[in-house]
Amino acid sequence: MSFGPLAVAIAVTVLAIGLILLANSGRAPRTGEVAPNLAPPASNDEMESKRLNKTLTWALAVSAFMAVGLPIYFATELGRQSAFEEKFLEESVHRGEELFVEDGTSGHGFGCAGCHGAGAVGGVATFNEARSGVTVAWAAPSLNDVFYRYSRDEVRYWLVYGRQGTPMPAWGVEVGGPANDQELDDLMNYLESIQITQQEALAQVDPRVAEEVLKVRDVDRIFVDAIESQQLTIAEIEEAPAVAAILGNLVRAADSETNTPAGELTQLIANAPNGLDTDRDGLSDDDEAKVTRLLDDAADRLGRDTLGTTNIRIELDPLNSFSELNSLGEPTRDLQTVRNVAAALRAELGAVAPVAANQESILAGAQAGLEALLENQAAAKFQVDFQNIAERSFDDDLETASRAYGLYSAYCARCHTSGWSAGLPFTVEPGSGALGPSLRDGRTIVQFPDADDHVDFIINGSDNGIGYGTNGIGRGWMPGFGAVLTEEDIRLIVDYERGL
Repeated sequence: MSFGPLAVAIAVTVLAIGLILLANSGRAPRTGEVAPNLAPPASNDEMESKRLNKTLTWALAVSAFMAVGLPIYFATELGRQSAFEEKFLEESVHRGEELFVEDGTSGHGFGCAGCHGAGAVGGVATFNEARSGVTVAWAAPSLNDVFYRYSRDEVRYWLVYGRQGTPMPAWGVEVGGPANDQELDDLMNYLESIQITQQEALAQVDPRVAEEVLKVRDVDRIFVDAIESQQLTIAEIEEAPAVAAILGNLVRAADSETNTPAGELTQLIANAPNGLDTDRDGLSDDDEAKVTRLLDDAADRLGRDTLGTTNIRIELDPLNSFSELNSLGEPTRDLQTVRNVAAALRAELGAVAPVAANQESILAGAQAGLEALLENQAAAKFQVDFQNIAERSFDDDLETASRAYGLYSAYCARCHTSGWSAGLPFTVEPGSGALGPSLRDGRTIVQFPDADDHVDFIINGSDNGIGYGTNGIGRGWMPGFGAVLTEEDIRLIVDYERGL
């Protein structure tokens, strides 16, 4: 229990009593009373009696209270302030978690988890690759270890200004974003609260290295998947007008300006129940048969039985109010089932209709993207010759060369290899430069004639306004990897980069 508040309460009470006595002492004397300064002085016998003892006793009591109470208050006040700081930080972390997890449509948040993954373990973001125009799964970095690489001020910089040319937007209000200083503090406090241990960060190195090496060796399959995905996109664009017509006939809204009637399913739901409803589920028996027929035909023509998690091929029973289960496996009344299907069809129509209306330009862009993929495949700029790396930089040690490349690709390529974040089909030569400078053609040797300086730079990163290497001036953009990589691994990266 904290004695601070009790001490404060007692002190306030004593002060209040003193003020009351002071106020009373200033009142006019009662009739017949003689002012103290006019009355004869009290004798020594009167003064040195119980009156003096009483006054001294009160003085001693107050002195004792102050002597004991003030230290107690001082001691407990520190704990109270510490508890307040802990509670304030806890509330800030909670607000930051909401900002990280929720997006602008479902709550007051920024939707960071949509790209960086639940728990900030890393993820992907849908993005158009600039050179090809192809929609890709852009690799978003993990943030549950970000403070091992960047300082708090550097993290704030990236939150405020974002990274142009990537899915990372600018969040700071000073550049037109929605996040004020407190929200940024809350978000960073949350990220600090979920940082993994250094041992966990070091344990991730080998799996990440193995993944990067495997990608290079599995490049043919990766390219085939990317090309097939783009071909499927082109096919969907070509089919968009027909799909939009099928969906529109079912669920479009009526348009009085063009005299276009509502879709059949839209009309049926609006007029339900329309006739005999044996099972009292909100749909007439005839309408249930009609819905089953309409949706069977639509599923056949669309070539699919589901849209997302919604089953569009349903069979309604006029004698059963709960003919189908919803996406959660729960029994649903037939009218609600039809409404759910109609909502899924309308959502699909909303996505397909703009594509159908702008098919020519969208199709041209998609075909150009396919051509870019085929050109990238033929150019093979992504190829990595491990044997050549071993001969050039690692005394023919193929295993060490593979690890060095894997380390570079896992920890450096995001900023120093063009196209890396978009995926291997869009990646060009290692060290070609992206957010960070090119490392090819001996540029690292020019900047760091002494390899040890190069090692120190990767360990510590850059600081804003502080020089590095021969002519470098830091901006705080280069992270430090000394907390997540061993010096031995960092030296492998240095040897690899100096051989590019």
